[in-house]
Amino acid sequence: MTTAAAARRSRTAEGPRPYQRSVLANGMRVLTQPMPSSRSVSVALFVGVGSRHEDDDHAGLSHMLEHLVFKGTRAHPDPGDLSEAVEGCGGSLNASTDRELTIYSAKTPAEAIGSALGVISELVLRPLLRRRDLSAEKPVIVDEIRMYQDSPGDHVFSLFDELLFGAHPLGREIAGTPRSVRRASRDHVLAHWGRWYRPEHLVLSVAGRTTHREVLDVAESWFAADPFADLPMSATAPAPVIRPPIPSAPGSLRVARRDLSQGNLCLGMPGVSRDDPDRWALDLLGAVLGDGMSSRLFLELRERRSLAYDVSTFGSSFADCGVFGIHAGFDPDHADRVVRAILDQLERVVQEPVSGPELERARAYTRGRLQLRMEETGAVAAWLGTGESLLPRILSVEEVLARLDAVTAEEVLQVARRYARPDQARLAVLGPFRSRRAFERMLQP
Repeated sequence: MTTAAAARRSRTAEGPRPYQRSVLANGMRVLTQPMPSSRSVSVALFVGVGSRHEDDDHAGLSHMLEHLVFKGTRAHPDPGDLSEAVEGCGGSLNASTDRELTIYSAKTPAEAIGSALGVISELVLRPLLRRRDLSAEKPVIVDEIRMYQDSPGDHVFSLFDELLFGAHPLGREIAGTPRSVRRASRDHVLAHWGRWYRPEHLVLSVAGRTTHREVLDVAESWFAADPFADLPMSATAPAPVIRPPIPSAPGSLRVARRDLSQGNLCLGMPGVSRDDPDRWALDLLGAVLGDGMSSRLFLELRERRSLAYDVSTFGSSFADCGVFGIHAGFDPDHADRVVRAILDQLERVVQEPVSGPELERARAYTRGRLQLRMEETGAVAAWLGTGESLLPRILSVEEVLARLDAVTAEEVLQVARRYARPDQARLAVLGPFRSRRAFERMLQP
């Protein structure tokens, strides 16, 4: 190791944890977890920006930038070259934009890790962001927005977010609106990239058959030349004001009429933030209610009463708030019975402690799903990168399992009374419904 390279490396924390962590002198964090028996390696680069960091005038910029980097980079000016570099060795390349993160990922055979790391670094640090590419990509993004709007099972979640969070960024579509997409300029894109894609906002997470030293050496080489040296001084974005949302009032209702053969609904309420100690009991409550074919909602609405093909719980946790709810797809003629059956199940978990055997089933189900998922290199890379980016510290799988094991039936009952009371429900419905009145009556205490 050269003296200069050594100076750029921070102390790698020691201890029994299965991963290693280093911080480069420029602030980028690097995490690796060797999985020697794996034949693959997964690389994920987390950028600490998402749709919640955008104001109304720039809605969708994070998602737009995620699209544009694939149109060409300095080393790969033609879009097909980027994907070929990864797919040519049997790997896969992907990216996603969420509320608080943008993620670029690749999975390849272990011997092709250089290709995965090289393409990911090009996408994030050396995109061309050409004006012509922006013009060409705008209609593609508008089509993507319309695709989700045309999918009732997806669009109802957007309606619910808007109902719960209103004009707050958490209530907007992650991709923005057709209008905001069409109005975006190259200057806006450059400013967004120049502010957020800097090393201090980046977390590189790698899992698979590799070593920490190998990954760290490559990561350091990314900054031999300053990726932002040619960025105009004017291309800067002001720091956003991140404010917590004010949820809509309990009983709020959104009915979107569309001529469909199936109805879709989201019935939910505010949940917990990411580091809230109630999250573990709420996870188990979600499993009891609607996670899996042996959950209460699935057994009651589908198996016993044939009211819905699909019914499940869902949840999201952010820095300062969260969502807990239930989604169902159903015959529109059964709308009132479906809503009442869901509210009845919520009333039941609020009034009666979950039995010991049922809690153990939910616990075993949740534990098992986590353990099975963590056998895959992509899941491990995502675990490390998400924890480093969003949590006070990365929790080990064993810590999470221990916290789930510690949850009692009384804690599940108390969490249900805080976050799942029927009188706290908000409801978004999509389907061929001509009137709000029946739904309003169902939501009345």
